[in-house]
Amino acid sequence: MSSSLNYIKEKAFYKLLFGKTALPIIIIVGIALIYVVLMTMIDHSALPFHIVVAVAALIKTIVITLTTLKKLSKLIKICHSLERLLWVFGLIIVIIVFSFATDYTCLYQFDHAAFEGIPDFSNTYLFNLYHFFYFSVITFSTVGFGDITPVSDVAKFVIMLEIFLSFFIIVFALTNIKKIHLNE
Repeated sequence: MSSSLNYIKEKAFYKLLFGKTALPIIIIVGIALIYVVLMTMIDHSALPFHIVVAVAALIKTIVITLTTLKKLSKLIKICHSLERLLWVFGLIIVIIVFSFATDYTCLYQFDHAAFEGIPDFSNTYLFNLYHFFYFSVITFSTVGFGDITPVSDVAKFVIMLEIFLSFFIIVFALTNIKKIHLNE
């Protein structure tokens, strides 16, 4: 009886977790799809595409911050196990890292001078996305190896947004660490 009740609670938690993070996930996937469509269909020199990417990154940063503050703080109040909190923070981190990797890739596809350190033979969107996913993980973790570096002002701005979210998530996690119960 107790194990079936725990199963129902676990299932309800994961449903609630993905329900509360659905909006940022939909926005980020939507922006990524728009990027892919824009990268293949428009003449980049005719539009200020780097400004579009910067504004989209700013909107995404605001949405993730507000979602984290409002919805996920309520979710953390009801989930007290370490495993559940790791799921919450892991999902937030994956969303942030992937979404900024798409931003960096689009900036690079628009202007190859926006970043230095990308191999010359990486000419496809997906191959560049791989490099910028690596770069986004390094940036989020604040390690900063320096093998890929931003050169343009817009690229630097978008990187500052990711670093802001990185520090925000760390502070958010530390303020909620007291809610963890290891014996559940």
